[in-house]
Amino acid sequence: MRILMLSHSPNDPDGGASRIYHVLSEGLAARGHEVDVRHQEDYGLPTGRLPRLVVERVGLPQWISRAALSSTSPGDHDVVMASGGTMYPLFRRLRASGGPRPLLVSHAHGMSVYDRIVNLGESRLGHFPASPAYRAVSAPFSDWWEYRGVAAADVSVVQNLRDLDQLRTRGTIVHIPPAVHPELLVGSETITPLDQRVPGQVLWFGTWESRKGAWYVPRALRLLRQAFPAARLVIGGTGKSHEELAAHFDPADRDALTVLPRVTRAEQMRLMNESQVFLFPSLSEGFGLALPEAMAFGLAAVTSPVGFAADHLTDGLNARVVPATGEHVGAALVQLVTDDDLRQRIAARGRETARSFTPERMVDGYDRLFTEYAGRPVHVP
Repeated sequence: MRILMLSHSPNDPDGGASRIYHVLSEGLAARGHEVDVRHQEDYGLPTGRLPRLVVERVGLPQWISRAALSSTSPGDHDVVMASGGTMYPLFRRLRASGGPRPLLVSHAHGMSVYDRIVNLGESRLGHFPASPAYRAVSAPFSDWWEYRGVAAADVSVVQNLRDLDQLRTRGTIVHIPPAVHPELLVGSETITPLDQRVPGQVLWFGTWESRKGAWYVPRALRLLRQAFPAARLVIGGTGKSHEELAAHFDPADRDALTVLPRVTRAEQMRLMNESQVFLFPSLSEGFGLALPEAMAFGLAAVTSPVGFAADHLTDGLNARVVPATGEHVGAALVQLVTDDDLRQRIAARGRETARSFTPERMVDGYDRLFTEYAGRPVHVP
C-alpha cells in the first residue's frame, strides 16, 4: 500500500506530532508499505518573519495543500493522512476530482478548541496573557481548520476519548492512542531500582505555558518542600533559563530548582532513572506522551485528568490523578514523596500500564484502519 503522510509540524523525531509520524512511518514501512512523509520544511513556507507569520496563522492549509499537490502526487497513493485539518483544501480537491482516489485520513493530535478554552481561561484568571492576535486569529483559525479537516476526510483518527466523543457525530472517527518511543521502551526494560533514586526528586518535562499547568507548579513545590525540605524539582524542555523561571517560585525554593532548556533523549533517560516522581499538571493534552514515557521508567505520576491520564489511569491505583491546582498537586506530591510503600506500589502499576503502549500496538491500529477503508467509499455525515 502507498501511504502519504503530511505533517504541518517541523521535522523533529522527538517532538509531539512529528514524533508520531516518524514512529508510525517506520513501523508501516517495516510491514511492507511504501510510506512517504512530509513535514513543515518541505512546503516552502516564506522565510520573512511577517509573511511566514501570516501564512502560519491565516493561510497555512491553502499554502501547504498547494505545495503538497505539486510535489507529492497525492492522487497516486492509496492513503493520504494529514494533521489538524491543515490539508482540508487538498482533501476537498481530491474528493471533487471524480473517479478512484486515495483514502483521506484526518489526524487529530488533540482538538485545538480545548487548548483555546484553557488559554483564555488562564488569561481571564490572570495567570498567563492571551494576546489579541491569539484571541482574534490564531485560535479561531486553528479550530476552523480542524473541523473542516474532519468534514473533508473519509475517516478521522483521534488519540483520546474526549476528542472521540466530541467528533463522533461529525463523521467516521477511530480512536488510536500513540506509542511510547521505541528507544525509550527499550531503555526502560531495565531501570534503576525505585529505592535507589534521589529522595524527593520530582521531574517535569514541559514548556512553560498556560496549557501545561505551569502557573500551579510553584505553589505545589512550596507545599512539598514545607513537608519535605530536601525535595527538588527538575524541569526539562522548557526552552527557558533558570533565571527566567526561578522568578515564578518562592525565594526559598529557587535553589531547589533545576531548569534544563533542552534535554537530549539520553539525558531524558538518565533523569527518569534517578527521579522518584513525575509531575504532569497539564490543563489540556491530546495525549501527553511525556507522561507514559516517564512512567515506563518507574516514576510515580502526579497528573491531572487529561489525555493519557483521563483515559488510562486510575487515581490511587497506577497514578495520583488530581485536579490541576497548586493545592491538589502539592498534596499529591507530598503523599508520594513521603510514603515509600505507596509510591513504589503506584510506580510499579503505572509502569506496567505505560509499557503496554508499544509501537506495535499503534501501528496495528493504523494498519487495520488503512486496510479496512482504503479502496472503498466511506460515508461521512
